Amino acid sequence: MKEKICCFCGHRDCDSSLREKIKEAITDLIENQGITTFYSGGMGNFDMLCENVARELKRKYPIKLCLIMPYMTKRLNTDREYYNAMYDEIIIPDLGDVHYKRAITERNKWMVNCSDVVLCYVTRSSGGAYRMREYAEAASSPIDATQEITKYPVQKILDII
Repeated sequence: MKEKICCFCGHRDCDSSLREKIKEAITDLIENQGITTFYSGGMGNFDMLCENVARELKRKYPIKLCLIMPYMTKRLNTDREYYNAMYDEIIIPDLGDVHYKRAITERNKWMVNCSDVVLCYVTRSSGGAYRMREYAEAASSPIDATQEITKYPVQKILDII
């Protein structure tokens, strides 16, 4: 059976009060949409909240949490034990010959392209999370919006706003 993937897309400055909505959304994705793998860019409070919820739900469900890095960093080697404890897999996609300043944007596109659902927290029309959501929407993902979370299965987007 093909693994079903959800990636996280949200602003750095997400309030931790959204944790329960995130938990409800991720639980629904697992139980009702068969999501088995979660991709995180690991770059802000929304990603951190989603990762923490996924780690909690790993105790109940057979799911994977993967960190998707835009490029290799020294930290991945020096803090290897930490990363191995926190993530099931660390993926550095082949983004081609991309300037490092564009690597995060290209990594975000890669995550959308590999995902069945994009779980979004986008509250303003600027920034990397906004551009990632716009990219996912353009990739013709059906939109399933809840109050403050968006699931974008690249067949679907789920907004958490």
